[in-house]
Amino acid sequence: MRRMFVFLILGFLIGMSIQYTTAIPKEMPFKARIYVGWEEGYLGSSLMPESTWLVVKWSKDWNMPAFGFNSPERAWMASHLTWYTNDINEGFFGYDEDSLVYWGDPDIVPEAKYYVEEYVKIMILDETEKYEEKGAFKASDLGYPFPENAYVVHYTVEVYNATTNSLLFEYTLVPLSP
Repeated sequence: MRRMFVFLILGFLIGMSIQYTTAIPKEMPFKARIYVGWEEGYLGSSLMPESTWLVVKWSKDWNMPAFGFNSPERAWMASHLTWYTNDINEGFFGYDEDSLVYWGDPDIVPEAKYYVEEYVKIMILDETEKYEEKGAFKASDLGYPFPENAYVVHYTVEVYNATTNSLLFEYTLVPLSP
């Protein structure tokens, strides 16, 4: 009984310590190490405002702002993007100015044919061989100003039917690395 009581108190304290934020970067508490909101709130711009929902989590040693310059080896950031589109053949799985669907309210599903979820994990690496064997590539190849030693160590895109929520296909460019 005493052990169960200790676990309940411990669970309560851990639950109270979880930090969640939907702040924009200038208001972002960096101790939280998470961003939840529109893509333009984190990156400062977007192809279409309020069309791409973004969740970003980073390690304690990842240097902000976003791109991790001067971070130590094995520091990481992970992002999960969600967008709606009517044409997955335009741009990158529908991530294109002409095919993105305006969303506006994250609690309301917009009318669209597809929704796409993109998962990316980036790590600072000095020893890259074992990751490159699994398909890892330089994060700067994504078109963002990451440092030379930042590598994409996981990259998956899932495309769903927006009406039925059924998975149509999954494309994994870089599987989970070692």
